[in-house]
Amino acid sequence: MAAVAPPFLQVASPWLRSEAPAQRSPRLAFGSSRRRRCIGGSVSIGLCVSLRRRARREPDIDTGEKLPIDTGIMQLELLDWLNQANLHPDLSKDALAKFGGVPQQADEVVEKVVQRIQEGARRCVAPSSTVHPFGSTVNGFGEESSDLDVLVAIKEQELTYFMSYANWGQRHQRRGTLQDDLDEFDPPKNLTPKAAMCHAVQQLADYLPELGFKVLNLIPQARKPLVTLEDMQGPLKEVDISINNSLPLYNSRLLKSYSQLDERVRPLVLLVKVWAKGKRICGAHEGNLSSYSWTIMVLYFLQLVGLLPSLQLLHEVLNDEKRILSTRDYWGNIRDFDTGFLTVEEYQKAVADKTIAAPQTEDSLTVAKLRESFATKAQLLYGFIRFFATEYDWGTEVVSMHKPDRKDRGIWFKFFGKNHPEPVIHVEDPIEFRDLNIVMRRERLAQMKEEFNHALEMLNTGCSLEEFLNREPRPEVFLVPTRRRRRHRAMPLPT
Repeated sequence: MAAVAPPFLQVASPWLRSEAPAQRSPRLAFGSSRRRRCIGGSVSIGLCVSLRRRARREPDIDTGEKLPIDTGIMQLELLDWLNQANLHPDLSKDALAKFGGVPQQADEVVEKVVQRIQEGARRCVAPSSTVHPFGSTVNGFGEESSDLDVLVAIKEQELTYFMSYANWGQRHQRRGTLQDDLDEFDPPKNLTPKAAMCHAVQQLADYLPELGFKVLNLIPQARKPLVTLEDMQGPLKEVDISINNSLPLYNSRLLKSYSQLDERVRPLVLLVKVWAKGKRICGAHEGNLSSYSWTIMVLYFLQLVGLLPSLQLLHEVLNDEKRILSTRDYWGNIRDFDTGFLTVEEYQKAVADKTIAAPQTEDSLTVAKLRESFATKAQLLYGFIRFFATEYDWGTEVVSMHKPDRKDRGIWFKFFGKNHPEPVIHVEDPIEFRDLNIVMRRERLAQMKEEFNHALEMLNTGCSLEEFLNREPRPEVFLVPTRRRRRHRAMPLPT
């Protein structure tokens, strides 16, 4: 029986397991049938054979032995890098002291703000509105000063219905003809879904100040209409409200699961984001990668060194059902998205049941040393900086938490991002098929590369954490402007 989901999520019925193995739909499609390097670098040989048979819709041969999924493969020579490095002896201790116990925003504060926004949305937008928090405040990688992102979820048909009447009333009220139109009532025309979302954020901006909020910014014509508020009754300085933007909810839950898998994940992500913001290479509003993209970059690196698995690929391997969400993508088109992944509880249960193997490969000593050591935050920081400074294949390799295989996604993937004359970085959204570098400007890309190279030089010379974080950003990189083709005017024909 299909799982029951909230109405606004519009989850399609998941695939049901067929009784006959030969009639099952193929569960996996990660790359060609000849390449099965997927979960943390590879899967076991028995599983690869099984996946190839499923891709050809052939029945499995029961050998009486089930091999556990291997998630401990290292794809980077991290220990060799560390042997060449000259790290400061107190770097790990200082990193743990500064970022090991960073508090997050209290759940009570977030819940009170969400309740007030939901009360206002039900009064001024639609009676069935529900509000859900997402973003760094709830995904495990935030701080007390982090902004709060909230989604106002409304059925599309109900949203267009109520906003059509709101638009009709506002239009005639401005003209001063509202009473005449009420005497001879003419029903308003339905708005498009995009226009309805624009009116919804305007309604929220007009009404929520009565509930203790101050409007900081209103962008109704953006790709995703947005209103930014400040909570005048609590500690939250910025609250971003969007309408029916449901995909980030699943992204936040996925990142939350990764933050709970290893206690070093969150401090490393916070350290990298503080460094990137201090060097002015983090922030989509300035033409840089967003904070969300930097989080994905850190998690991708930890997958490559064998400390984290791919929870999405594990879900595809262990489950026949797909969790399909039908919603609008970044460009406004309705598409189906696979939002399935293993939760922390499901992952730990699979490890306990030996469905997923502990790291026992040719790299088992390396992975075990990294897993058991709690003084490796400086080593992981050095590995992250060195990977993107010298090892990352700029222009082709895709930073993908879903498929951490260091592969190119093909030429079609480049159409979902932004390209420059220089090799760019590609960061894949883990659920929506798009490149998060779409906000990146050419000069900020060059600046990011310069900061990575200089950070590697500093770590190699044994700088302290304070020196690493507090040094001034590098001078702006000068780029030669690209030549633009001139449009030649057509010469008039002689008369």
